[in-house]
This record gives sequence, C-alpha cells and structure tokens, in this order.
Amino acid sequence: MRGKSVNDVCDILAGMQGSLTFLILPAPTPQRNNNQREESQQIHHVRAHFDYDPEEDPYIPCRELGVGFQKGDVLHVISQEDPNWWQAYREGEEDQALAGLIPSRAFQMQRETMKQTIAGDKSTVRGAKKSSTLLCARKNPKKKKRSKFGNFNDDGYPLYSTTFIEDDSDEILTYEEVALYYPRANHKRPIVLIGPPNIGRHELRQRLMEDSEKFAAAIPHTSRPRKESEVDGQDYHFISRQQFESDILCRKFVEHGEYEKAYYGTSIEAIRSVVNSGKICVLNLHPQSLKILRNSDLKPYVVFVAPPSLEKLRQKRIKSNEQYKEEELKDIIEKAREMEDKYGHLFDMIIINNDVDRAYNQLLTEINSLEREPQWVPASWVQ
Repeated sequence: MRGKSVNDVCDILAGMQGSLTFLILPAPTPQRNNNQREESQQIHHVRAHFDYDPEEDPYIPCRELGVGFQKGDVLHVISQEDPNWWQAYREGEEDQALAGLIPSRAFQMQRETMKQTIAGDKSTVRGAKKSSTLLCARKNPKKKKRSKFGNFNDDGYPLYSTTFIEDDSDEILTYEEVALYYPRANHKRPIVLIGPPNIGRHELRQRLMEDSEKFAAAIPHTSRPRKESEVDGQDYHFISRQQFESDILCRKFVEHGEYEKAYYGTSIEAIRSVVNSGKICVLNLHPQSLKILRNSDLKPYVVFVAPPSLEKLRQKRIKSNEQYKEEELKDIIEKAREMEDKYGHLFDMIIINNDVDRAYNQLLTEINSLEREPQWVPASWVQ
C-alpha cells in the first residue's frame, strides 16, 4: 500500500475476496524527553461551551469517528497531538473501546472567527445594544419594591446591581479546563440564582432562607447614614462614601450601585463570612456579577431559573389568579433566551420554574447533593 492514494487502496480492496487481515503499525515519532511524553499521555478534562455534531461538520476527517456533544458536557481528552483534531470521550463513556475526534480549541476558535468575519462584525452591534441595558444605567421613576431581603428594582434585581461591568461579548467560547472538586465540610458553596425578572427567583430564595440553620444572606454594605433602629453588621455594614469608592476600585464588591445618593453593594467578604459560619449563602444576582464571584475563592454554584413555554407560563398566571399582559410573558421568555445565550456557559444547573413546589424540591435536592458528591469545576479553583 506504500505510496498509494486512498482511492487506489479502495480500488485494490474492492477487487479482493475472502478474509482480509490488516497489520497497522504506528508511524515513527520524533524522540521526546520523558516530560513531553508524560504530558502527551496525560488526560485533560474540559467542559464544552458549544454544541457539536460531527454529522454536520464538513471538515472532520471521518464522521464515523466524531464524538458529538452538547454545551456543558465534560470531555476527557486523551490526545492533543493533532493541531486540529483532539481524541476524546464523553464523561460516563469511559468503558467504550475507542475515543473519538473532537475539534481542537485552536481549530474551533479559527472556525468561529471565520464565521464572525463572514457574517460581518455583529459583536459591535450587540455590544452597543448591551451597554444600554445595564441595570443601573437607566433611571426608573417608578416606586421600588421592598422585601425583608432588601430593595429590588422593577426588573427584580437588587437596587445595587453592578454598575461597572467588563464586557466579554467578543470572547469566543470553546472549552474550559475543569477538575473534580470534592466537597469540604467547612466550605459550603454559595448558591447563586440567576434568571429573568418575575420568574420566581425571590420566592425560591425566601423558601430556602426559612431554614435559617442551613441558609443565610450576605449582609450588604451601604454608604448612607445608619438609622437609630439599625444595627451595624446586622442590617448593613455602614461605611463612608470614600471607603465605598475605594472598595469599588479594589474590586471588593460582587455588585454595587447607587440609590438616592447612597451606595449599596454586596461584598466578597460578606459572602465569605456566611461561608465561614458554616452556612450556605444564597444570592440573587444579575449574571453580569458572576465574573467577579467566579474569580474569587468561593466556588459559587450557579442555578438558572428559566421560564416554561409561553402557553405554560400563561396557564400558571391564570391558575394563581394573577393579572398579566401577553407582552410581559413574551418579554420574560425573550430575556431568558438572551441570558442563556450570553451567559449559559456559566450555569451549573437549569431549573424550569413551571411549578414552584417542584422547582424548590429540585433545587433543594441539588443543594444537598453538592455536600456529598464531587463536581466538575474550573481547574483553577482546585489548583
């Protein structure tokens, strides 16, 4: 077969009969030192941030050898020697005899960059659109909602939602290196509830908070003067405006904002003090706040509370005798879709909130399992 093309080989095989025995020898590889050899044999664990179907990939050398996967799947990469095609298998399929092919990080990035170039620079248009939707960028004259867990604006986010955001809209998502994290009794992972407005996140949070032995809220900071009835460190952490601005610059707040000429914010330190007390901190955040939290040592577990279909959402409102406008329901679904599209790679779990009891039980079951079972987390968290 030496020197023959693939077509020549096919023609030869087509004319042969009986049993055929193939002897396949590995191609000679250049000598490498032991460190390089160990590195190439090491299994790399990655989480996919995109969907992949080899059947629809015109570039894959052999579709039958392709491994399909969905966003969020964990893949075990056993070889990265080929610059374009890694060899890998999906989590839970270790017993399969053969690994298959997946596009390498570099190849996938190259492909996505080409797509964006061909489609025109949509990201700048998207970026311009995004900047106008920052929660604290628009002044809303309507009366703010208040609950015993703090103030919320009309979108259902805390009034002090982050005003300073780094936008990663141009980032091309491929794979994220992950590692197994084994639960530690002295470190409960904070639970972050993300979702569109009016989807029931606050109700879920309040139901969790009823178990005050297990769950607690982070005490917010504020620059406004303390009222007589308030206790520093219990109602709020009261600090000066100058100190608050200094802490903002030092990236100490997961989110912050200004309301009636005073700053409000949730600090990393306030969340850490809940974790250090042995309780689970429950947070309702805008997904823009996730970057600072994920870059801390707190290992947040992010739950996206999603709406059901439009019809089910309509039935849910009718069943609970709530007045609603069709446009509001459509807006909830559209905002959820936008969030999942932009931040879906940061979500650990998605709960479809069609029934509050079922959603609460599902959330509680997941939280309980976090204390017992190992989880795949960004590799930088366990190094």
